[in-house]
Amino acid sequence: MAERRQLAVAIAGLGSVGLKVARALDAGIDGLRLAAVAASSPESARKRIAEFKSSPAVVTLDELADHGDIVVECLPPDCFRAVALSALERDRILIAASVGGLLENPDIVERARTGSGRIIAPSGAIAGVDALSAAREAGLQSVKLVSTKPPKAFGEAGDGIVEPTTIFEGSAREAVKRFPKNINVAATVSLAGLGPDRTIIEIRADPAASANRHELQIVSGAGEAVMTSVNLPDPDNPKSSAITGYSIIAALRRLADPLSIGS
Repeated sequence: MAERRQLAVAIAGLGSVGLKVARALDAGIDGLRLAAVAASSPESARKRIAEFKSSPAVVTLDELADHGDIVVECLPPDCFRAVALSALERDRILIAASVGGLLENPDIVERARTGSGRIIAPSGAIAGVDALSAAREAGLQSVKLVSTKPPKAFGEAGDGIVEPTTIFEGSAREAVKRFPKNINVAATVSLAGLGPDRTIIEIRADPAASANRHELQIVSGAGEAVMTSVNLPDPDNPKSSAITGYSIIAALRRLADPLSIGS
């Protein structure tokens, strides 16, 4: 029996999320190999992978898509567009951590539709995306996401907050514009459901919160569902949930695994 071809994975960004994904690939995932990494500082990237057994190439962001069948984007939002376009122009599979970038750059989604590339938005810090996708088939009536985080997660927007406070309520599109670094879940929910303008997002800052809490509320022709995720903040980046990197690792495993369960 012929062996399954290993898919080459190239990672853009070696911050808290990207490094977690790189380490998992270096440790070994069947059907995948870590081929290349890129970061804003090549010297820093080399230091971070110095002990890796897989010895991936350290390349520039512009070169990254030439080295992988799959490009994993784990970058600041303002770097998303260039890497996404580069991957899709080369017909790669793009796994996007900066899901909000898909709302800000709708032409990137259109590029995937008209080419042979593919975009995967991992579930990230939110539970219930598979249920939301199923409910959409039944006919969605309303979708609301309530996200609660410690004030420090919101940077200056959380300064001076000493009691539970709603700091935003509106559409997913506006939420992503206002909080691009810590509300990617809003983009994910909107893309899986009613779209960025009909999906309601409520963002709360709570000084008593020790974790990031997301409550997804769905009403559809198939019934109602409420799903709650309580995620520890990433110790290296409290604006993100620790589970975000693991959701990307899970998405990679599904791509390589002959048996795929769920979305």
